[in-house]
Amino acid sequence: MLVSFADESFTYWPSGALEPIRAGLGLSYTEISLAIASLSAGGLLGHLFQIAADFVDRRLLATLGALGYAAGMLTFGLGRSLEALVIGGFVWGASSDAFVHGCEVTLVDLCGDDLPVVLGRVNAYGAAGDLLGPLTLAATLALGWPWRTLFLVGGALMVLYAAVVALQRFPERKIEPPEPPVAAMLSVIRDPRVLLLAAIDGLFALLDEPLLGFLNAFLTRVRDWPPAAATVLISLMVLAGLCGFLAVPVFSERVASRRLRAVFASALAVSLIVLVLAPAVWLEVAAGLGFGFSGAVFYSVLEAAYLGLRPGQAGTTGAAVSIIGLAGIGFPTLVGAVTDHHGLATGVAVYAVVPIAILALLVAERIVAGTGPSPTPRGPCVADPRPWSLPGGPRQ
Repeated sequence: MLVSFADESFTYWPSGALEPIRAGLGLSYTEISLAIASLSAGGLLGHLFQIAADFVDRRLLATLGALGYAAGMLTFGLGRSLEALVIGGFVWGASSDAFVHGCEVTLVDLCGDDLPVVLGRVNAYGAAGDLLGPLTLAATLALGWPWRTLFLVGGALMVLYAAVVALQRFPERKIEPPEPPVAAMLSVIRDPRVLLLAAIDGLFALLDEPLLGFLNAFLTRVRDWPPAAATVLISLMVLAGLCGFLAVPVFSERVASRRLRAVFASALAVSLIVLVLAPAVWLEVAAGLGFGFSGAVFYSVLEAAYLGLRPGQAGTTGAAVSIIGLAGIGFPTLVGAVTDHHGLATGVAVYAVVPIAILALLVAERIVAGTGPSPTPRGPCVADPRPWSLPGGPRQ
């Protein structure tokens, strides 16, 4: 359950340390950008590891992924050339998927109906890692320590994490994959329920860091907020998201998943519209907090819905959802073009269309909900009688 915390604690470092890395190796900004982009390129290969989580030993997959992750960080710490950083970044990005999904697919098998609650906790730990990563980097640079030291220490910590994962006794796979890998992927992408949830997930992914960047610019240039105040609001939205992840059990134990998705997608739409149109600061702050909180609950419930949709194929389904979501990769560029021609207010307002489109797809999902194979009930999350268990234990 700490896999997202471990992952998110380190992923900011290459981008955050861009300037000292560039200066230390004498690279141009174009060259250092290639090194950072290599992590995303490795993530494309990582989709294969996500599918593999349905078919191979998941403890071995997660352990080797953690070791590859460590190798990527150590390469950043020891590398003396652009080529070394590009190779290290590619290995880092690809290994991240093996590491994370080897553990997360195990949770799908283990937790059954408690999956939204568990994924809420996993995502909360990941949000904590999101906060820790920049703080660790800032403290390291403020103390005058070399940036290489940070990556070397991080690589060593990930080697230790790999050892911890290797020593765990993962639960047996409860449902064997019903189809071989290629047939499984073809079957998954033909499932209209998967396509709809993938489209919803892809739309939600647009409401991420680029939106926060445009929102920051909107508040400072259009609303005349001091830059520090705008940054504080963005930080509060992130913290509200952390609270939302932790609050998932409160909602998922009382309300059906489909209804939760509709309610919090509506809250996302309202809060984003208020952020753009609100005439008062307190309304914008309230809307920002509501946006962060609603987005966290919505994502946890959505993720649980598509990972648990096809028993024995959680990894393959997750890979299909991720690949389909790549269709929105150019959306920030579209927003930038609208902003250039019509101003920041209009550019940010384009984002308000996204949760409205999500609501429309949720209606379509309700229509096709009865198609495809029905998920097999797996019961509540019950830990094996082994040396480890999930926080909170099984529900009574």
